[in-house]
Amino acid sequence: MKRFPRAAGLPAAILLILLSVQAGHATGFADLESQVKQFTLPNGLTFLVMERHEAPVFSYSTYVDAGGVNEVAGITGVAHMFEHMAFKGTRTVGTTDYAAEAKALDAVDAAWDALHAERMRGALADSTKLKDLEAKFKQAQETAGQYVVTNGFSQILQENGVEDLNAGTMMDGTEFHYSLPSNRLELWARMEGDRLTQPVMREFYKERDVVQEERRFQESSPAGRLFSTWWVTSFLAHPYGNGLIGFPSDLKSIDREDALNFFKKYYVGKDITIAVVGDVTFDDVKRLATKYFSGVSDGPKPPLVGTVEPPHDSEIRVTVKEDAQPFVVVGYMIPGVFSPDWPSYELLAQVLGRGRSSRLYERLVKKDKIAIQAGGGTGFPGDKYPNLFVMQGVAAKGASTDTLESTIYQEIDRLRKDGPSADELNKAKALTRASFIRSLRSNSGLAEELASTQGKEGDWHKLFRYLDEINKVTADDVRRVSQESLRDDNRCVGVLRKPA
Repeated sequence: MKRFPRAAGLPAAILLILLSVQAGHATGFADLESQVKQFTLPNGLTFLVMERHEAPVFSYSTYVDAGGVNEVAGITGVAHMFEHMAFKGTRTVGTTDYAAEAKALDAVDAAWDALHAERMRGALADSTKLKDLEAKFKQAQETAGQYVVTNGFSQILQENGVEDLNAGTMMDGTEFHYSLPSNRLELWARMEGDRLTQPVMREFYKERDVVQEERRFQESSPAGRLFSTWWVTSFLAHPYGNGLIGFPSDLKSIDREDALNFFKKYYVGKDITIAVVGDVTFDDVKRLATKYFSGVSDGPKPPLVGTVEPPHDSEIRVTVKEDAQPFVVVGYMIPGVFSPDWPSYELLAQVLGRGRSSRLYERLVKKDKIAIQAGGGTGFPGDKYPNLFVMQGVAAKGASTDTLESTIYQEIDRLRKDGPSADELNKAKALTRASFIRSLRSNSGLAEELASTQGKEGDWHKLFRYLDEINKVTADDVRRVSQESLRDDNRCVGVLRKPA
């Protein structure tokens, strides 16, 4: 499970419950869990509602069970485009004349198709024709742009007191969220319902250019280049290895039709969970959901990714030699979040690499002083499927990457041999509990956790079983999973070092 710490305040009654959990009484979650109510529309869209009437505000989170992992060759990056499309508006918001704009957008698509077809001819492309087609494509975009109300979607929300307006694309899913005063609940329902039923994908090609710039920025530094190469090299078959932003050639060729087809397949009711937490009533949310979200597609839920990452039986190594700050990153393939061993891997990561009291930080940074940063964790680049347990260190001045790498392995081997001490394990559990509790402190944090747990794992109740599962883990469990996965033949190593 991914936990996202929040800093907002918490109602006193809920705070007392969570403090009791932090003291080790996980049964205190029963009261919190009992306040969550669920309903599902006929199209399969699931709503989770938790009433908190301490302040006249509410937060929501929409989780779509589709992200970068659902992309295929040729359209990598298309899931990420929805983050950029999220606030571009709908057929009723963000346009001065949608009927005219729709025709203009069709003309943009036609102009792009012609331009792309000529570009695909490669060396045989007619340079004069290309210039003409580029000019027509640019003109078509300008014509369509005349109907756009810039930031129209966001502006309506801002005028009504929105907070924390954002969206995010992950490998496993896509999430949208914001908070509003409670007397704007129907406005939220209409805006979010429109977004899930009437996508337009306006200014798609303009935003595609923005994403290409993100890709170039990501690879503009030596560390970024190493990390990108190490990431895609770590996976031999699974689409986690496609990266999240998309391959450069795909980002140059995906079009609005690709995006709409992705939407039609994955943005169906059975693939979407919406959590609403705050000063609302269950009956009001259900009434408005029926009114504004019934138009979401009732198409079938897409199947899980069928490609299985094969076992790794030899070390994979990527080395980049550039005049830059040296560092080492090591990834070990581990099972995903559905594995009964996932809590053990979470605590293994806590002991080895999370925070300034972890073994890696204590050894590399504080004791040997061969690194200025060190740490790691689970769930890269996602955790729904088998993923990477990552350890990394940034070399201190004068320290070699060979020394840094070998010391990381020494700490791993020590834990594989002896496991964590009782004190280490108890401390790891306490830190994990604290991090988890922080993620539930605010309405927005709880909404995101509820929606993502239901959306990804199929049962929001698992959120409140998390600490029980953590508490069950023994030192032998941690040692066993470290022996099973943190093996020399199961690692992918990335090294950035200076030229000799």
